[in-house]
Amino acid sequence: MAVVRDSASLGSTDDLPCSNSDVFLSHQRLSADTNAALYELDDNEAISIVFLLLDVEYLAKHGFKYCQYICNGRLKETMDLLVTVVKHTKGSLSSVIEALYIIGRYDLLEDHLGLRIDQKFSTVFTDSVDEDRKALYCVFAGMAQEEADCIIQARLSDWSCPESGRPFEETFARNLSIENYYHLITDLYDGLMDENKETLALYLHPFIRRIQQSIQVPILPSWNLETTYPPPTCYPHGLCIIINIKSFMKPRVENENIPSLGERHGSDIDKERIAGTFKLFGFHVMHLDNPDHEQIQRFFKNLRVSPKLAVVSCLVVCVMTHGDEYDQIFLHDRSCLSITDLRKLCFSQVLHDKPRLYFIQACRGERALQPIFLQQDVCTVAHAESNCLISAATVKGYSAVRSQTAGSWYITDLCQALQEFGHLVPIKTVLHRTRETLMARVGSMNNKFVTQLSEDKDTLTEDVQLVRADEENFLEGIIDLVRLEVVEKLVEDLFEEALSAAESSGDLDALNEKMSSFTMN
Repeated sequence: MAVVRDSASLGSTDDLPCSNSDVFLSHQRLSADTNAALYELDDNEAISIVFLLLDVEYLAKHGFKYCQYICNGRLKETMDLLVTVVKHTKGSLSSVIEALYIIGRYDLLEDHLGLRIDQKFSTVFTDSVDEDRKALYCVFAGMAQEEADCIIQARLSDWSCPESGRPFEETFARNLSIENYYHLITDLYDGLMDENKETLALYLHPFIRRIQQSIQVPILPSWNLETTYPPPTCYPHGLCIIINIKSFMKPRVENENIPSLGERHGSDIDKERIAGTFKLFGFHVMHLDNPDHEQIQRFFKNLRVSPKLAVVSCLVVCVMTHGDEYDQIFLHDRSCLSITDLRKLCFSQVLHDKPRLYFIQACRGERALQPIFLQQDVCTVAHAESNCLISAATVKGYSAVRSQTAGSWYITDLCQALQEFGHLVPIKTVLHRTRETLMARVGSMNNKFVTQLSEDKDTLTEDVQLVRADEENFLEGIIDLVRLEVVEKLVEDLFEEALSAAESSGDLDALNEKMSSFTMN
């Protein structure tokens, strides 16, 4: 799996993970143990290393031959040749460290070279691997073998590839000459765009400009890559964690100093709407339903050490529960967790310099008895750290509105804005549109008109730009949202039927009973 955070995307050289002596020792170990480390690669990893390290001339002359050697069981011999060539062409083996880092073999860097891998590791060894080569690697690593075969067969018919199932690096090297390097990049870019793989094509876009010919460049979204966080390189694009606390345990003692925590009808609709929306952008969605304090601690403890977290480009956490004016949210066991503590639970070293987005819909728990089933929510904004954004359903101390039959105003408007504009404008612009829509809403609660204003706070250093998923993942999100729309229509019909029955009988209790019997799976 590709490591999407390369050396060019990390910060300054302050607070480096390695001292000068560590770097010196690593260089000594590199000279002595490079070959031994490279011997532990599998065939696909070794081919990727060859592709990343050879300059264009050597790649054109010897790249395909090296790939054939590796596939024919001559990995050690090939790695020995590669080390010799790298020393000759680059003058040192620092690029080997960066290449191993790019392909995600942190274990080899730690075990053989004694390097400690943390968030600023690559500031020690940087710019050793060419940017265009890293971009190509990200494209290759971002596709399954079946997708690569499909593009080569359907869009790159001029390329020589006598059989399917071959590594894309090998096919690229097979067709490479010293003169056509950027022509091949342009061909690949056009093929990706024709296959609606804009996410991957964006990596190659800066390099197709180097060829001196007029080419047809498809229109890209109107956002500046230089001011945004790096786009995703593989699936999933990001991880979306939905924490939905719908029900709460009964009080263990009388007169506990906690507000009434009623069941949060309508939150399942919000949960499904968020899941379908973020699938449109290639996010893997994880659900955490009704967790208590121990469960939420254990969940994030396991997540922080999961290798899958290293490949995502963005973390999204959506929380729906009761809350109070003290920056606290309530868990299923009635324990409290501050937004600040939640943010700390979600942080991992592999998320350094990656955007982390928090969307908070928290309720006060005072259920209204009006037929429109409005409940009051309150949410507060916690302090943030670098590269965080926290978007709250309302400003501190004020209520937010949630319909038991249609979900919350905030989540509905947020998802609508994401679906319409999320792939075109940065996330902060999407939230501004959400706020404008939210402000235009007017509802009735306790015989009073109510409105709502969301609040966002961030310490993002760049814009966050979401990109659409490929056809398969996008379709999955569409299906989820269509299914939700059908369910909402059924709920609306059920509500109208129950309301009519309640009005004719004068018994609103019958309405409450009928509505509470409907649940979403």
